[in-house]
Amino acid sequence: MPSQRIEPRQITFAGEVLSLPVYLDYQASTPLDHRVETAMSNWTHGFTGNPHSSNHIFGHQARRIIEEAQTHIASLINARPHEIIFTSGATEANNLALLGVARAHEGRRHIISVQTEHEAVLQPLEYLATHEGVEVTLLPVDKDGLIDHGALVSAIRPDTIIISVMAANNETGVCQDIARIGQICTERSIVFHSDAVQALSTEAIDVTAQNISLLSLSGHKLYGPMGIGALYVREGTDIAPLIYGGAQQRSIRPGTLPTALCVGLGEACRILAKCRTTNRNHLNKLRSSMVQRLSAELKNSVRLNGDMAPHIPGCLSLSFAGIDAEDLLHELPDLALSTGSACSSMNGKPSHVLKAMGMKAVDIAATIRLGLGRTTTQAEVHYATDQIIAAYNTLQPGKTTNITHQNGMH
Repeated sequence: MPSQRIEPRQITFAGEVLSLPVYLDYQASTPLDHRVETAMSNWTHGFTGNPHSSNHIFGHQARRIIEEAQTHIASLINARPHEIIFTSGATEANNLALLGVARAHEGRRHIISVQTEHEAVLQPLEYLATHEGVEVTLLPVDKDGLIDHGALVSAIRPDTIIISVMAANNETGVCQDIARIGQICTERSIVFHSDAVQALSTEAIDVTAQNISLLSLSGHKLYGPMGIGALYVREGTDIAPLIYGGAQQRSIRPGTLPTALCVGLGEACRILAKCRTTNRNHLNKLRSSMVQRLSAELKNSVRLNGDMAPHIPGCLSLSFAGIDAEDLLHELPDLALSTGSACSSMNGKPSHVLKAMGMKAVDIAATIRLGLGRTTTQAEVHYATDQIIAAYNTLQPGKTTNITHQNGMH
């Protein structure tokens, strides 16, 4: 018997009907936009030809719609359609970028990245270092999660082939200056890869102006479908495939493409191009509202990590003094949020991101990640803030405790 979908319950709060639990984990995944679902449904019902069949109308039709999707994705980042390579998601895109470039340039065996990268970057780098003789330099970050550009330049060697730096961190939302990093790479003929999964929904990315050679993105972080992502590969960038068996997608990533999923990703990018500024303004208002309330009520007992650095507005990394984050989540059954990235929570390890930022173990254990999205409402933020304050006061009744690594919010 198939599993049943969880049905939310509804309450009235501040004059609005809320569905509980309130979803606040947008860094892990975003809901599928109904317009994306509609666009995909045209290609999930009835017969769809193989887009790589060139001798009949069914193949031509599928190929045309995939090329249209590539055009939407390319337009979002100022690329050319043929430079968009579809993958199963951002994890595959990151692997393809790093392993593909390393294997295509066996004379240059040095890669630079950052200690706070996603595991989908760090683990491929570890594999290359362990099994393929590649030397990897992981740059440290400061207390706000930013790299030092002087340290980056100093780390570059004659055999450095690729530098990989994410545009926005998935745990803290901190944004690196990818335009400056791209300039550094271009001046030295180094391939620049950026994992832009978290940044694209609110930040303008221009692969041409920012000198990005390779860029990873994910459908389900852009209100599109799961199971589809893409790697932008600038024309002229040498990259070896991870799999073999066909000439599709310039032989970089062979295999028959899933037409409906490609359509979904393309439609998600088309919609995003029209509403990104509105999304950002909306999220800035929600973020400010929540931060002001928490700061006023909990004062020095809560800290917003990385807030002094440039950041995406929808991601809040919050540390609470004197409690364990798991205990706090236990007190918040009507909020769907997490203690960190979905990948880190599965392995049960403390956040390597917060550790790299110099946080103490006790404060890392007291940290939650709260993700807001374009469908989050002010009433949901108001309700969630009330719930968090009440839960903290339940765990710390009558106490005024300072967070140990830095007092209060900024």
